[in-house]
Order: sequence, then C-alpha cells, then structure tokens
Amino acid sequence: DVQYCFDANRTLIKLYQFFPHLEGEVGMTITSLAAFLALLQFPSTDFISLTCLIPERVQSMEPMTTLVRCAELLESCHFSDFWPEFRKLGVPEYGAQPGETVVSEDRKLLSNAVNGSTASTQIRENMIKMLARTYRSAPLAVVLAALDLKDAESLMAFGSRVMVEGGASPIVEKVEGDFVTFAATADNTKRVGSAYKEGVGFGDIAALMAKTAASSA
Repeated sequence: DVQYCFDANRTLIKLYQFFPHLEGEVGMTITSLAAFLALLQFPSTDFISLTCLIPERVQSMEPMTTLVRCAELLESCHFSDFWPEFRKLGVPEYGAQPGETVVSEDRKLLSNAVNGSTASTQIRENMIKMLARTYRSAPLAVVLAALDLKDAESLMAFGSRVMVEGGASPIVEKVEGDFVTFAATADNTKRVGSAYKEGVGFGDIAALMAKTAASSA
C-alpha cells in the first residue's frame, strides 16, 4: 500500500502556488485529493496546515468547500453532522460546474475513495478513540449517531477491532442497555488521590502581603 506523506502533499500544493495557470479542473481535483487524505488524519492538524496554502478562491469551489465543512465539523466534534456532508463527496457529479457533463477520472477517484470502506473506517477509528478518551460511559444513541452505525451489534463488532491505544484490549468494553462502556484508561478514569491540594496557607499569603505593603510604604 502507498503510505500517506504529508510533506509530499504539501509540496504538491506549493507547486500549484508557483504555477497558478495549472489550476484547472485537474489541479482543483488533485488539490482536493491531497486535502481529503489530510482529512483522514484527524485529529492531526494536517488539514489545517494544507488549507493555509490553498487560495480562498479554490476553497470556495467544490469539492474543496465540502471538505472544509467536513473538517470544521470534525474539529468541533459534531460527528453526527459530519457523515451527511462526507457522503456528498461520494457523488461524482456533486458540485459540478454549470454545463459540465463529463466527470473527470480524478473526480471519480475522490468519489471512489469516499465510497470505499477504508476512508470511513479510518475516520470512525479516530472518532471512537476520541470518545473513549473523553468518556468511560456514554449513551448508546449518541455513540451510534457519532459513528454512523445502525445498532449495538454493529458497534460491538467495530469496537472489537479497535484496540486501546498502547494496549491489546478492545476499546469498547460492553454495551449494556442504553449505555456504552469504553475500556478503562488513564484518560477516562478518575485518578484516585490526584485531587488538587492547597499548598499555601492563608497565613503565608497574609504575611507576604503585609511584607510587600511594608516595603512599598
């Protein structure tokens, strides 16, 4: 498999800056493909870094507009709203210019990537890892909507394939009733004995204030 390389994609975007006359349909689609690959790395900042190099006029055209919208929804953790926008990218004709009747092979490549299982699986894995870092237990309906899964069985099947970061146990511990319990980690479990303790007494502060006032008199 071809490995994702942020530096290579960034260099490609920079080349289009130096040669703006190449920013036709092919240039737009290749730019969108590079942005799409960066989107899959969420929650990394790769997408934001790339869009800083992409002109606003390019970002205001499809499919870049939808890609930017998808990135914003991920960043704000509006996961359930993300999937309808993401699926728009899987329609080759979506965002076509007026009078455009032929869909380019590069645009079809983006659509095929969106419709394939690899991209969706990668995004779901990153989403469920974020949920597991935040919650020890969460409502089943919320988790299913966030991951765009239909039922508890689908969640258990998916969660059994995603391992806890740095561990060998599945990220989903159990689904019981209307709640999902994620595997216990240092991030989602209350730390015993880690409560904040006041290290400076009131008397010490009062003495310090009195000393400061005396020295400034």
